[in-house]
Amino acid sequence: TSGSKRDSAPRWSPDGRALAFTSNRESEHAQLYVMPVGGGEPRRLTDLNEDVTAPAWSPDGAQIAFTARVPHPSYEETDEARRPPRRITRLQFKLDDVGWTGDRRQHVFKVAVEGTGGPEQLTDGDFEDSDPCWSPDGSRIAFSSAREDDWDLNLVRDVYVIDEERAIEKLTASDGTAEFPSWSPDGTRIAYLFIPGVFDDPRHAQVAVVDVATGDRRILTESLDRNCAPFPNYREPIWDDDDLLFQIDDHGTTPLYRVPADGSGKPEQLEDDAAYLDGYDAVGPLIVRAFTEPTALCELSVGGQKLTDVGAAFAEARNLVAPERFVATSSDGSEVEAWIMRPEGLSSGERYPTLLSVHGGPFTQYGNRFLDEFQVYASAGYAVVYANPRGSSGYTEEWGRAIRGPVDGGPAE
Repeated sequence: TSGSKRDSAPRWSPDGRALAFTSNRESEHAQLYVMPVGGGEPRRLTDLNEDVTAPAWSPDGAQIAFTARVPHPSYEETDEARRPPRRITRLQFKLDDVGWTGDRRQHVFKVAVEGTGGPEQLTDGDFEDSDPCWSPDGSRIAFSSAREDDWDLNLVRDVYVIDEERAIEKLTASDGTAEFPSWSPDGTRIAYLFIPGVFDDPRHAQVAVVDVATGDRRILTESLDRNCAPFPNYREPIWDDDDLLFQIDDHGTTPLYRVPADGSGKPEQLEDDAAYLDGYDAVGPLIVRAFTEPTALCELSVGGQKLTDVGAAFAEARNLVAPERFVATSSDGSEVEAWIMRPEGLSSGERYPTLLSVHGGPFTQYGNRFLDEFQVYASAGYAVVYANPRGSSGYTEEWGRAIRGPVDGGPAE
């Protein structure tokens, strides 16, 4: 693709001949397009008043599911001062970078790839639906949502399935956050990311599998004692025959792991990923990684072979500073992993101002990745210190929960 607008969320068709993606090239909002890989112009499939997100091809390539917000008819009035007042009845009514949500909830749609018919809305109601995923036979779509009466107060999410008759079934147990569903190749199970507990943060996200027929759940990654949903670029578990591929936070890196979906073995790391993975995908034995390093922008690799070098010109035009890892020992003997980036053009014997950067949440970690703001500080003559103190992911769950305080099972001091 080309042009001055934003193209994103590319998805291969099942036969590999077309690419679906979203773009705002012809509209204020991102719409869904399909483009033949062999050549030709993209064809627009939607004309909605909201952004199209999370496109997912049906197994036969005839339809694409996606999510979009459904605005109240009052939004047709372009002058906001003339719209009627909002009546807010839910605690969750607004989001950063999204705006008002109480009168424009997100739902699941589908649209035919060929033909002139427009999108068909599959879910509705005062709920937030996301992460659509087709069953292998194309008869059902799994998605994540919270659909109990008090969903905005009791902060749980579940995996649901909607069939061709629009019947919706809840598969998970409303005992935590269940999201990013992924159907098994035979359609009998759904893998997903599961964060246990309600009002009990932080907890390690786990990889779980639910039996579609019985609702029985198996959690596969508890033995790791690591967070299995690195923020912000985590995705659904990927099926590889009867194994699942997933990513974890671990000491400033985000390596890939494999685990048997039937629970017959423990998770094992695929290889020693020293770089920080910003994305990955797998088809059969082929695993593609998008990796970044402290002095390099994101690039693609397959089997250890680097495929792209798109960030070379950026790096060559700047004096990027490599961080130095060290360990700080706390008063109780705990070791805190930390890094320092020294000022660009450092002169021996000179004193320099130092910035201590403390990361916040969601549950996350600093690590071996390109951090643009730190490079800006270093180029301006500052030393930068950053660390993963207690409360960070990438270590044991006990390490992450140590900042909870003396309530609800938190430490007394």
